[in-house]
Order: sequence, then C-alpha cells, then structure tokens
Amino acid sequence: MTEARVGDVTETHVAQVWEDGTTERRRFEFIRSVARNKIAAHTIALVVIFGAWEALVRIFGIRSYLLPTPSAVAVETVNSFPILLNHTWITLFESLSGFAIAAIVGVALAVLLVYVPLLRGVVMPYLVAFNAVPKVAFAPLLIIWLGLGIESKIALSFMIAFFPIVVNTATGMYEIEPNLINLTRLMKAKKRQQFLKIRIPHSLPAMFDGFKIALPLAIIGAIVAEFVASREGLGYLIVAAGVQTNTVLVFAAIFMIVVFSLILFAVLTRVEQGVLRWRPSAR
Repeated sequence: MTEARVGDVTETHVAQVWEDGTTERRRFEFIRSVARNKIAAHTIALVVIFGAWEALVRIFGIRSYLLPTPSAVAVETVNSFPILLNHTWITLFESLSGFAIAAIVGVALAVLLVYVPLLRGVVMPYLVAFNAVPKVAFAPLLIIWLGLGIESKIALSFMIAFFPIVVNTATGMYEIEPNLINLTRLMKAKKRQQFLKIRIPHSLPAMFDGFKIALPLAIIGAIVAEFVASREGLGYLIVAAGVQTNTVLVFAAIFMIVVFSLILFAVLTRVEQGVLRWRPSAR
C-alpha cells in the first residue's frame, strides 16, 4: 500500500515535471517568435516607408534639392562618411558631456531637495520657472559667454537635460512607503543606511526614466547650439549644407543623428535592465 502510494506520487511528480518543462519550452519558443516577428515587422515597415519615399520622388519628379531619394542619401552617406563621422564624434562628445554633468548635478540636487524641505520649497518654483523658458533663447548668450567652442554646446545640452533628471529623481526618492522609513527607524538605522538601502534603490526606476527623457534632450541641446554658431558638429554641417542647398548631405547628417541617438538610447536601456534586474518587469 505504501509502495503503491509512493509509486503513484513519483509517477505524478515525473509527469508534472515533464509538463512544466514542456510549458517552459513552449513559452521560450513563443517569446522568441514574438521577438522575431517584431524585428520582421520593423524591417517590413522600414522597407515600405523608404520604398514609398523612393517611388513618390521618382514618380512626381521631385528635384533632389527639395527632397532626395533614400538611395541618393545612402550614396551620399557612404561617400561623405569620413566627414560625417568626424562631425558625429564632436556632437556625440558634446551631448554625452552635457548629459553626464546634468546627471551628476541633477541627482545631487534631488538628494538635497529630499533631505532639506526648506530648500525644496525655495528651489522648486525657480526650477519650474527656468524650465518654462525656451532654452534656445539662451544659446546666443552662451555663445557670447563661452565662445564658439564645445563649451557653449555642452552648457546648452546640460541646461535642457537637467530638469527631468532632478524632478524624476526627487520624486522617486520622496515617494516611498512611510512604513519602510518607519521600519528603518525602529531598527535604529542611520540616515546614511536609509539613503543607501531604501531611498536609492526605490528611486532608481524613476531616475532612469528621467535619464531616458534627458538623453535625447541633451542631443537636441548640442545640435541647437551648433545651429546658432559653431565651426564643427552635425548641427554646423546641416546649416552649412543647407546654405549650399545640398539637401542630400542634410539628410545624411540627419541619418547620422538618428543612428547614434538610437544606439545611445539602446545602451542606456541595457544599463537600466542590468541595474534593475530585481524589477518584475525586467524579469
């Protein structure tokens, strides 16, 4: 009787393990098929968009200085790639420098706003008012103050990327369950331990949301500053090509901006996934 019962349990257990393994394999295959379909869908969408663009330009005989064909842009990108790459590195350095400074200063200010309530009440209205002003208006002033070099581009990139990092990080640190803070106080944890064990981990999702908003803004800031006055960078190249009605080169520069922006955003997303492995959404 005991042996039969043990045998039944063993057989059931084996069947369940087999079923669980089969379910897991099916789930994995489903996820992989969805990923493949997503890649295929994006590929098909790009082919349709660029194919329609190419066809419409050729059918209606649109002149290249008004709207070049994607094939002409591709040829120009290949032919001018050394020049495009040189200007891309400059814009990339300006954007990343402004973003890095905004991240450091923004997170530090967010910590101060959380731990010093009086400072929060004084500083936040000014931050909101500063954010309401179009940053493009500061570009000529930054050129006058800092010159035509990369300093003025980094400064404008920093100014545009700064606000979302401060607000998101401060919100993430401030909006924590009061019970968690009370628990750490009952355990006689120091403020430094509360900061490292509670506030920082709970603020990371909101902080990375701010980073993902700020990174494209930092790129925009650097390029806008290059539009105003510069001797190098993709913004300068776009303005110079536009003056010469070299629309093909303008589109090639825009293509480079799109490519390196997507690469930077993908890298930031992978860093977020690595840091926030504990989140259910990441798993």
